Amino acid sequence: MTLKPPRETFVRTDAELTQLWEHMMGSGGFARHSIWHIFFDADGQMCPVIIPIDDIPLEPDPNVLDNLADIVGEITRASAIASVAVLFSRPGEQAMTAADRRWARAIHAAFASTIRLWPVHLATTDRIQIFAPDDLIAA
Repeated sequence: MTLKPPRETFVRTDAELTQLWEHMMGSGGFARHSIWHIFFDADGQMCPVIIPIDDIPLEPDPNVLDNLADIVGEITRASAIASVAVLFSRPGEQAMTAADRRWARAIHAAFASTIRLWPVHLATTDRIQIFAPDDLIAA
């Protein structure tokens, strides 16, 4: 997948979303903990809105998640957005950690009743990976 302008970018499968995140995030890793949001209309066309939230806490914070859900809710009510994709990025090792899984579960819980949520992704040093359903089961 070649990175195209949002109005020329369509995502209809989880694999296409993973490719889009890989192209958007590039290589080299991250220096901060962030949550990225991209939005799609009902046909899978990417909307020209990308929301990165930097310097999030190491552990999920209910206030942060409530505020994010409110922002996403406002954006979706004011436009033709049908779904949101969320990527959690952090510095460090590629292996998914327990804290990463807690963030993914918290993101799912915060957005589940607001809008259709694509599978959450994790970006670490030189790797983008999807949180599989097993990763979202609390230990």
